[in-house]
Amino acid sequence: MTMNQLKYFMAVARCLSFTEAARSLFMTQPALSRQIQAMEAELGTQLFVREKKTLKLTPGGSALYNELPDFLRRYDEMMAEVRHANRGFEGVLRIGVLDVYDASELFFPILTRFQEEHSSIRLTMGRYSLSELPERLYDDKLDLICTYGFSLFDKPDLMTVNVQQYDSCVMLNRNHPLADKTDLTLDDLRQERFVQLCSEANEEGYQYITNLLSKAGISPGVIQVEKNEDVLLWVEMGLGVAVTSNRTTEWQNPRVVIRELNMPEVKGHDVTMAWRKSNYNPAIALFMELVEQSRQNQCST
Repeated sequence: MTMNQLKYFMAVARCLSFTEAARSLFMTQPALSRQIQAMEAELGTQLFVREKKTLKLTPGGSALYNELPDFLRRYDEMMAEVRHANRGFEGVLRIGVLDVYDASELFFPILTRFQEEHSSIRLTMGRYSLSELPERLYDDKLDLICTYGFSLFDKPDLMTVNVQQYDSCVMLNRNHPLADKTDLTLDDLRQERFVQLCSEANEEGYQYITNLLSKAGISPGVIQVEKNEDVLLWVEMGLGVAVTSNRTTEWQNPRVVIRELNMPEVKGHDVTMAWRKSNYNPAIALFMELVEQSRQNQCST
């Protein structure tokens, strides 16, 4: 059974007349009748009740007529996707970025070039928390995410590429006594009250900071909050300090300062891009190709 035969059937079922259907299809009535008869022979059942002056659908014909429009629409969409898949002529690419990650250095040149080369692919971007990003990826609400690599360690069925590195730093209120000290260690912060995301908000991030403080022999009183905005709020009010990164957007807040930590264990963590193995959106490959080219250019300079 061919797609043309299915379309012929739809025309006859709409018109309930072989003559009118043939006219709308620009073919002869005998040729159309033969195509419908071939369908019925293949199915082993009648689709139409033919009477002298009337044509009616059988129950089976009615069932096919009701179901076929959605099938034909989806078939046409699928064929369009196949034709354009490797060319990337159309579609949507949905990118999620960690809410506190300063993506401008990495993403600005890539996004500019991507839109120039693939103008018919619509880009959407949004910021989400550490826990939201993988959730939205698995729920098929995002195609690509950019986040701290440690948050993806136990996430199955993902493709990942490390695209940048960051160092852990400490965020202090601008009026903090240590705000102007440039060679801080965690030992300088033994008496401080730390603010961090709770384990429910992100287990990996919570464990990372807890282990980092423990390795330094620090067991401070920790304030646990649910959102990164709340971490920033406590620090900008002068009520605590927090571990953050040197690639955070938090440096833009005039009430806080970001200071490097003079410790080898806080250096060289990964910023990672990830997508689901089962996501065959061709725009992902096009975007990641530009990411890889950008990384190679940075390495050569």
